[in-house]
Amino acid sequence: MKMKIEVNGLTRPVIDSTPKISLIYPSDEFSAQKSARIVVCFGGYPVFSKDVDADERACLPLEFDMAPCTEYEIFAVSETLSGKIYEARTSFSTGKLGSPWAGRWITADYAVRRDEVLYAVYLRREFSCDKPKKATLYVSGLGLFEARINGEKVGDDFLSTPYTAYDKHINYRVFDVTEMISSGENAIGVILGNGFYNCFTVDPWQTATAPWRDVPKMICELHLEYEDGVKIIKSDRTWQSVKGPITFNGIRHGEEYDARLEQDGWDKAGFLGETFAVRTPKAPGAIMSVTEVEPIRVREKFVPVSRRKVKKGWLYELEIDTAGICNITFYGKAGTKIKIQYGDHLNEKGELDNTLINSFVKNYTFQTDVYIKKSDLPETWHPIFVYHGFKYIEISGCKQFPECSDVEAWALCNDFEQKSGFSSGDELVNTIQKMCLRSTTACCVGTLSSDTVREKTSWTGDVGFSVEQLLINFKAERLMKKWQTDLLDGMRPEGGFPCIVPSAGWGYNSINGPDWTHPVFEVPLRLYMMTGDVSYINDNIDAICRHCDYVESMAEDDGTVCYGLGDWCAPFEGEAISVNMESFKCPVVVSDMAFWYSALNTLLYFADVVGRKDITEKYAPKAENVKRVFREKLFDKSTFTVKGDCQSATGIMVYYGLCEPDEIAPLGEKLCEQIKRDGGKLDFGVLGVKAVLDTLARTGHTDVALDLLKNPEYPSVKHWIDMGATVMWECWNGKGSHNQHMFTCISAFLYKHVAGISCGAPAWKKIVFTPGIASGVPHAEAYVDTPWGRAECAWKIAGDNAVIDLTVPSSCTGVIELPCGSRTLDAGEYTIELSLADLK
Repeated sequence: MKMKIEVNGLTRPVIDSTPKISLIYPSDEFSAQKSARIVVCFGGYPVFSKDVDADERACLPLEFDMAPCTEYEIFAVSETLSGKIYEARTSFSTGKLGSPWAGRWITADYAVRRDEVLYAVYLRREFSCDKPKKATLYVSGLGLFEARINGEKVGDDFLSTPYTAYDKHINYRVFDVTEMISSGENAIGVILGNGFYNCFTVDPWQTATAPWRDVPKMICELHLEYEDGVKIIKSDRTWQSVKGPITFNGIRHGEEYDARLEQDGWDKAGFLGETFAVRTPKAPGAIMSVTEVEPIRVREKFVPVSRRKVKKGWLYELEIDTAGICNITFYGKAGTKIKIQYGDHLNEKGELDNTLINSFVKNYTFQTDVYIKKSDLPETWHPIFVYHGFKYIEISGCKQFPECSDVEAWALCNDFEQKSGFSSGDELVNTIQKMCLRSTTACCVGTLSSDTVREKTSWTGDVGFSVEQLLINFKAERLMKKWQTDLLDGMRPEGGFPCIVPSAGWGYNSINGPDWTHPVFEVPLRLYMMTGDVSYINDNIDAICRHCDYVESMAEDDGTVCYGLGDWCAPFEGEAISVNMESFKCPVVVSDMAFWYSALNTLLYFADVVGRKDITEKYAPKAENVKRVFREKLFDKSTFTVKGDCQSATGIMVYYGLCEPDEIAPLGEKLCEQIKRDGGKLDFGVLGVKAVLDTLARTGHTDVALDLLKNPEYPSVKHWIDMGATVMWECWNGKGSHNQHMFTCISAFLYKHVAGISCGAPAWKKIVFTPGIASGVPHAEAYVDTPWGRAECAWKIAGDNAVIDLTVPSSCTGVIELPCGSRTLDAGEYTIELSLADLK
């Protein structure tokens, strides 16, 4: 294996930010780096070099003056302490780097009133040129776009541009289109969809009145490079518009396509159809930067496992719940209007039923596509400006229905890599891990959406619950950096946040306490721990200060805070409505105080890392006071009872460090007593799940934690599975969303406490191994690809012994922690065999 180079966590990216280089060694290299030299070249000539005389090879910033729209080559050579030499090459390109655009924002002359633009907007431009040495397209379309050159789609991604607060930040995409340009006459076309930019949904979240909302618009530059210079084809009033077959598109509603309205050749040179003028609407006025996030692509394709006749038509069922679109072949006469509905709930009659999840959408359709045939021949189609959450597809309106092989589901997700793996000797535990992964990828569609069906937006608290497992399982750092920008864009000057981001103005004055706003510190903390990149601290530390000040301003006279949402979605009876979802046992004051304390402690940790003594001096006494107030007001040490006397309250006190070291074991026993009192069943919601499971594991009760998840009776993940779940659900009784990521933090628990591998220092420089030998699982294993190489932990019970295999990557230290003691390990591979009697 060879060394490879990543730039900003990506391979050969286009960037607008400082390039940060990571040198990735082969996994079988255990020697530390002695030195490295990195050279940046342009046109074959060096323009920058960096010498590293230490074992530093993760997120190394290259500080030099970069030119916009330029490709740079990188060459790196390094030597290990063992004398081995590694070499690698790669490249990256710059975007506009904030330089002015030659193009103008344009839209169709007929697209004037935003509420009337339910259709897609089609823009085109013909041009003549010689074959260029290189051709690059810079383009942003609001809300969504698909670019085409000479009749072919540009790129293989979907749903560009990413959803942001469009009045604060807008992303653009860059494509190498050299092979698409011919000598002679050419044409470029761009189709614009509404997305969340012109979202007309009447809903509780004020989407239709977003401050950025306007008709779809586009800006672009096509750079044609020649030996003697660059020719730019830019968006301006010389473009034309046409009318196309997408007659309706709404991100929460669906897409309607009338194939009879197709105009062949509209995106090719020599088009003779009817055209219209374009106009230059007002610019959005936001900061524009290149999309430094893996684009949304098709992650998986699969066909239905069955179809059956239902009242309205035919119902097709997938093996798993997913998020994306369907590519379907339709049959029938020209003019046949075919309706395609998507969902993941069935009623008692076995028919598709969206009533549990469509109540927030007050106008137009919900998760429904329409296709009208143009001929009597088979026609294949998929939407381009929507995505749906679904396990079932209902097709109606045609006489000859597609076979299962004619319906292909395309699961969409940001195209990040999976970097870790977990498995065990318990298939139910393995299924739970798979459910967590499926829900995670289904919700990563330009942002980390809370669910795939109902809202398609991002609740802040949910992200905070999931971010740890997301960054353990996937190389999703770029997506989460983008998400954190969305969060800071929603921050008010005094430190308050909305409970969804991007926010159109809703969510500031209700359910956004310390619990649901904790990602302001949780996300940068997890990003820093995964990568060691200190910029995640520097970019967020002042916002965390303001957040902590805001929470303090909300404190009662007795020093407590109590204005959060609380332990949402603990077990409840009845429908998934607020009065039921907030019927949890853990007092809000307990969770709010814990998250406030966690914010302060994280802030102090960050201040220590970056040397901000002013922050330490100001906030250390505040943290001590919050802990004191919690213990005085909310904890009875004589009985080890936290206010509320429930699983979540006890777990939260331990997990967030509000107890003393000698109190951890008694609180663990108290938690077990509460579980026994509750009939061996879980009683936590989204705030308690991580705290309860982790506390049980820390106090030697991993088996009890797994039993809660595996209980065959309600409430449990096993009960979800028995009800048909293939992904993580929202509510324990199954009444809410059937694909939601907020409980996926269970995956992190499986890595850390069942397989027994966790991050003990930034960038995984310290790896903590805690094999779950007493978990009740016969064997388990996990690996994580760290910045330094692959870390692994595998264990099994063999007779009266436990055999543990460990891999500590180069430059890292491992610590194995067992009941019989701990041991520090240098980089290398180890096999440890111990008697089970010694592990009790």
